[in-house]
Amino acid sequence: MPISTGNQPNLPPVILGGDAFNRFRYLYRQSVWWRLHDPDYALVVMQAAYDAGCRAFDLSDQDNVQPFWRLRVRVNEEIIGFGNPTWEQGVFLGGRFLMLSRDRILRTLIERPLLPRTLADLVRQRLAQEAVLVFGYDPDAAPLTDEEISDIRLDEDVFLRRLSGFGGSCRYIFLGGTDADYLLSLGRTDILRRMAELTRRCGFLPILLCHYGSHVVPIAEQAALDVLGYAIPLNREWGWFDREACVDLVQTIAKPFVAFMPLASGGLKRDIRGALQWLFHDVGVAAILFGSASREHAAETTRIALELSSGRL
Repeated sequence: MPISTGNQPNLPPVILGGDAFNRFRYLYRQSVWWRLHDPDYALVVMQAAYDAGCRAFDLSDQDNVQPFWRLRVRVNEEIIGFGNPTWEQGVFLGGRFLMLSRDRILRTLIERPLLPRTLADLVRQRLAQEAVLVFGYDPDAAPLTDEEISDIRLDEDVFLRRLSGFGGSCRYIFLGGTDADYLLSLGRTDILRRMAELTRRCGFLPILLCHYGSHVVPIAEQAALDVLGYAIPLNREWGWFDREACVDLVQTIAKPFVAFMPLASGGLKRDIRGALQWLFHDVGVAAILFGSASREHAAETTRIALELSSGRL
């Protein structure tokens, strides 16, 4: 059942992530990699999570939406979709999706600097090697000019087409992704403001998903973006950029937080209960978003999370 923390809106406390069965499937169990392309196997994992009590599912594209619909017609109660259109969602720079200019954007953020110096040093010296998927940094890339930053634009037709893929299946939309990190850091909050407005007009509730949590969530708050809450990477071992700063955000901002990548570190999967107890009880997140490539792990994580989230009320 959805839970409410203080004055926060109700959110389902457990959301099964879709990355194990979309374009990021290669990050999951290589021993069953071929099965991660099989929509029937995706449905098996989703069914296992459902049987354990999960009622919310992260949907990024048709690889996730189709098995979600198959599950939805199987069961006798409502299940909720969290649409995740953050890949190729219509934000462009120079005729290309903004995310394709990551090397130039990161160089701009670090060299201007638009990131605080301690964070710029952290990206350049450590995260560019340890978390290359998000922070890969090319010191030879050309920084963006002021004119290029001003020319970043939202193609509303592309964005609306992405949203239309979730019609009828989703109540919530995870908005932004890496584009949110870039836009907020570059001072283009106007584009995210428009995206949130369009999302609500289409009947969805936007939740800002970002990776640079401790840096960009305060910018979003200062800009008073019309979002329901935030989704940030956070677990007992780390948070970007700073774990304690991320914890402070969760505990001081009234809006609910979803912690994604809650088990993405070393031994956390060997201590699921401890990892999730820290998130729900010590930090106070409203929900976790986790991906799984096996029905056993999906079911176990769901059961533990539901027990811990209900136990804190």
